[in-house]
Amino acid sequence: MIDQKNKFARSAVWLPVKIYELALRFRVAAYETSYLKPKTLGASVISVGNITVGGTGKTPLVEYIARYLAEEDFSVAILTRGYKRRSRGMKTLNLREVSPASSGNSPGDLVSNGEARSEAIDYLDYGDEPTMLAQALPEVPIIVNRNRFEGGRLAERVAGSDVLIMDDGYQHMQLARDLNLLVIDATNPFGDFEIFPLGGLREPLYGLKRADAVIVTRANRAFDQSQLITILKHACGDKIPVMYFYSEITRLRHLGSGIVYDARQFRGWNSALLCGVGNPEAFAEDVLDAGISIIGKNFFADHHAYTQEDLDRVSNKSRADGAEIIITTKKDAVKLGRLKESHAPIYAAETEINSEDEVRFKSLLLRRVGKQTRS
Repeated sequence: MIDQKNKFARSAVWLPVKIYELALRFRVAAYETSYLKPKTLGASVISVGNITVGGTGKTPLVEYIARYLAEEDFSVAILTRGYKRRSRGMKTLNLREVSPASSGNSPGDLVSNGEARSEAIDYLDYGDEPTMLAQALPEVPIIVNRNRFEGGRLAERVAGSDVLIMDDGYQHMQLARDLNLLVIDATNPFGDFEIFPLGGLREPLYGLKRADAVIVTRANRAFDQSQLITILKHACGDKIPVMYFYSEITRLRHLGSGIVYDARQFRGWNSALLCGVGNPEAFAEDVLDAGISIIGKNFFADHHAYTQEDLDRVSNKSRADGAEIIITTKKDAVKLGRLKESHAPIYAAETEINSEDEVRFKSLLLRRVGKQTRS
């Protein structure tokens, strides 16, 4: 984002940003006035998204929702566009027993072998987040397609899905949803109130009013709760539920062996961080909260495709700095797992989502999906 001090850069992008903002307003207005109408699927649709750029924790929340609803015996699938993948068209993970005739595409375009080891999956064909979700939820189909409606139709037809979770769906207005969840980061909820790149907003702030519920992540950090609630009530009214969540690192998984350890075993160890996520400093704070010291930070751009040279450079530097381990995120692990580990061992941090609003949130989920699938 362009900060206030860089006046030349701000003035250069101000007009293009305002034109883009105007286009966004027209697009939203077209749906609000029914000039454009979203398509509807038979299954219940839960959308999880954000109004700001960068990491807010929406994909871990998608995993949390999918796991919970699957445990409640719903047939769940996840719809995602597969950001920065190298392939095109429809791709799937964890979708079994589909025939080519069911979609008109080749089997390879539709199905990844559900019994295959995760190492056989090339994340570049699916995107890092879909691959991460597929590994975390091996029984949940992941449908990768820019056209979420077509992806949902495939999930309904092949997997018999009665609940579809749309990852990063807040701005994807082409598909109707039964529950529109807006995820915001407590530490920077409104992106400095400016459209990117002037600020961190994906769309004008009045888009808040489309939310059916607001999920505030990183709520264990210091933030201005009064300002947040005031803005949400102004935009959304008094009745919209606001729920507070946070995550903590509970386990570390060694990338080489796959062995999972209790994070408490590493308290006091010296670590170097390696990640390419939307909010790397939040990841660093989580590591410190787990009692692990940080002596080096190696932050790459979000969704960075690591090379062996990247890893070797980080590993050599970490060893020279005295790091005993390298800690990365689950999303980065799907990319680093293919590379050769050298010097300091690499561990992926596995987190658990916590909330005092857990019962209220699960009740909301069941009410919204139950009205269609179990009425």
